[in-house]
Amino acid sequence: MALVTVLPLSTASSVLAAQAPRTETLDSLGVAESNEDQSTGLSVEAHTSERNESGSLLSVTWSVKNNGNREVFVDWLTGNSYMYSMTAYFSGVTAISSDGSNRYHPVMDGENDCLCSGKLSIDFKENIGPGEQVAYWSMYSVPEDVDAITLEIPGFEPIEDIPIS
Repeated sequence: MALVTVLPLSTASSVLAAQAPRTETLDSLGVAESNEDQSTGLSVEAHTSERNESGSLLSVTWSVKNNGNREVFVDWLTGNSYMYSMTAYFSGVTAISSDGSNRYHPVMDGENDCLCSGKLSIDFKENIGPGEQVAYWSMYSVPEDVDAITLEIPGFEPIEDIPIS
């Protein structure tokens, strides 16, 4: 079952969304390696999975690390399950309930942008240099009874059993 939430937010609210944190200050909740040609030489890591105060939204911070020797343009993480705008670069990053019964797509605002890192974020970075690790974020509407997720990032193995705090 797929679930998307549309919020009546403006593009300005997406622009003012939280800046991506620096990866050197983040813990690791799991790492996954490439499983497709386009992501060869890259790995992804989950860092945080936190609910907002009301418990209705889940913010996940994750990163991409370039383990190769050339700069990589990361633009293929889009999703095609819903009609996100063309600027929704990371709309394909999905969360799955720990029992595998539900898939959650990033929350969509009133202008079809996902509440996730992307061209509307203040500090969006789409080119990742050799040895560089860049943090991104995604926002989901996940029921309060879900206490762990699996994060699926296109081009990578799933990161399983990420606890929600």
